[in-house]
Amino acid sequence: MNQNEITILNKLKNFHKGKDQAITYKDLARRTGINEREVRSSVAALVTCYQQPIASSSEAGYYFINSQEEFDHARNELMSRIKKLSRRIKGLRIGYQKSKQEVKPYQEVMF
Repeated sequence: MNQNEITILNKLKNFHKGKDQAITYKDLARRTGINEREVRSSVAALVTCYQQPIASSSEAGYYFINSQEEFDHARNELMSRIKKLSRRIKGLRIGYQKSKQEVKPYQEVMF
C-alpha cells in the first residue's frame, strides 16, 4: 500500500464510517492534499487490491461501509453501473458493425 492509499484509508476509516458520514472525492482531495485523480485511483486500489469495504455513492461520496444495508446499497449501485456500461458496449458494437456495412450506390431500375 502506498502513502496516498494509507492516508485515504485512515481518513475514511476514522472519520467517514457509514453513509451518513460520506465525503466527496473533491473534499477528500482537498483535506488530504492528494489530487482528485489519485484519490479515485487510490480508492479503487483499496477496494480491489486490499479488499477494503469502501463504498462510492453517487449522491453521498466515499465512506467506509458500516452495515449490511450499506454493503447492499454499494453492491446494487455497482451492479447498476455494470448494466449501463453493458448496454453502452452493445450499442457501440452494433453502431460500429452498422458503420462498416457497405453502402450500395443508388441503382436506377430499368423498366
